Amino acid sequence: MNWIEVPSFAKINLGLYIKEKRADGFHSIESIFQTISLKDLLYFKLGGDKIEISSDNPNLPVGPTNLIYKAANMFKEKSNERLGIKIKVEKNIPIGAGLGGGSSNAAVTLLTLNSLLQHPKNTQELTKCAKKLGSDVPFFLKGGTALVKGRGEKIQWAKDIPTFPILLALPSFSISTKDAYNWWDKEEKQTLTNTDLSLILHGMQEGKREIFYELENSFCDLVIKKYPQVKNIMEKLRNLKPINVLLSGSGPAIFAVFGSEVYNYRWGDIKTDNYALINCKSISREKYFNLLKPKED
Repeated sequence: MNWIEVPSFAKINLGLYIKEKRADGFHSIESIFQTISLKDLLYFKLGGDKIEISSDNPNLPVGPTNLIYKAANMFKEKSNERLGIKIKVEKNIPIGAGLGGGSSNAAVTLLTLNSLLQHPKNTQELTKCAKKLGSDVPFFLKGGTALVKGRGEKIQWAKDIPTFPILLALPSFSISTKDAYNWWDKEEKQTLTNTDLSLILHGMQEGKREIFYELENSFCDLVIKKYPQVKNIMEKLRNLKPINVLLSGSGPAIFAVFGSEVYNYRWGDIKTDNYALINCKSISREKYFNLLKPKED
């Protein structure tokens, strides 16, 4: 068969509030997940008798520790398929940036293999696999807008927020989510706010862009303490007069939400070699679903 190309989209956290630490060692969170137009490209080709992963990014592990490999291997084991597959990854979502790139790759692998093998698994079975791969993976089976709770596995699929533009700032370093939670525990931080994210979400669904201003991220102060350059980047973004500037996940990716498109000439004077700037926009669930349909390269 020919190579099949499938996009793998990133997500941002529209607010992230850390709640109590659970008995299983994980933390409960509350966040609004939103898929955005920044994407990796995954190329699939059935054949052979083993799983082979390759990438244009030398920093991406391509062996059994890779989430793509784990997803393909799990699908193979759960489906009792004699599955041989080659997967090439064109990496555009930074690793360890708080944008869910690895989780997205894993979910897209499950969906694509299910499609290529004539849908041996139903949605419930795919979701069960996704939960075993990671807390954020189930979200990427559908994308769009969702209110997420628990350790990230409790997903309330929401009506999509009207499309909005964002400007991503991507520092050259990464932050381990595990490290970020360890910082939180050592600092004995408390939940930032009692704000009900469902109320903010409702306002955003109605197109009230100004309500983005009420969003916060519990990790922000801790990340700035460890990496002062994050604060500098956020201040530069605020010079462009966005509605809000937020950390995504545990960072270090930062994004600014605007009321209208942000063109290059508006941010040329804040560009440096210390981070990349990328114009993006939100991706609705319907568009996400349509774009994820495999196509021959």
